[in-house]
Amino acid sequence: MKIGIIGGGSIGLLFAGYLAEQHEVTIYTRTEHQANEINQNGVTIDQQNTSKTYRVQAVTSSTSVIQEDMVIFAVKQYILEEILSKTLDLEKVHTVCFLQNGMSHIDIVEKLRNPRILVGVVEHGALKVSENRVIHTGVGRTKIAAIKGENKAFSLNLNEFLIEYHDNWYEIVTSKLIANAVINPLTAIYGVKNGRLLENTYFQNQMKALFDEIISVIPSNHEKMWKLVKTICENTAQNKSSMLRDIEEGRRTEIDAILGYVLAEAVKKNVEVAITQFLYYSIKGFETEGG
Repeated sequence: MKIGIIGGGSIGLLFAGYLAEQHEVTIYTRTEHQANEINQNGVTIDQQNTSKTYRVQAVTSSTSVIQEDMVIFAVKQYILEEILSKTLDLEKVHTVCFLQNGMSHIDIVEKLRNPRILVGVVEHGALKVSENRVIHTGVGRTKIAAIKGENKAFSLNLNEFLIEYHDNWYEIVTSKLIANAVINPLTAIYGVKNGRLLENTYFQNQMKALFDEIISVIPSNHEKMWKLVKTICENTAQNKSSMLRDIEEGRRTEIDAILGYVLAEAVKKNVEVAITQFLYYSIKGFETEGG
């Protein structure tokens, strides 16, 4: 199967490497420099004491995707609409898959006319250390479900990179949204790795208060969801959240796609969410300072 991956960040590189085990993968990068690095040296994934390099083709994002059977978008949510408008011949590709955090992108992708539209939730930890090298910092799962068309798009049998297909796309996306909405802003505000939210009693109390507030806006199975949030924290205990890394490096965060969505839903339902509001504006303030 020919798979194109839009985006040469940590998740894009991670998917490109592992999928190249069993598929023909092309990664579409923003810069010609990164494309050249990948073409010359492959994509290297480091994990604990192991390191493996995969042969992956790379081109710049101005290249047509017409030859791909499937295109995976592994870019930040806030640039997705712009990237979609610049992806040449996307409408001629049978399957498209979106791996963004939050839920603000759902309205955008539902308007696409491709026969099969998938959304994915990535529970891996990954850290990009160079143009063609990524550290697989936390092994998790990728959950995929169809918004339109048939569900299962491709197969991959790797223990370190599990793909799960689910029937209910809304359930998997909201579950990830809730987890991100709890973990990311708090770790960014406190400046701690994920595991500290559980290890520090005071942090965990705030984590639970925020969780309860978000659940009041985005209904979910309370006990099951709280267990999932804690499990993600435990599995990624030594990881810095993407939002904390963005703040540390002065980059824009995905706060609008995550807590921004929660705030918009709270307004619709006339629910007061004071903690969510405080965290949203605090992160926006950090973005302003970083910019």
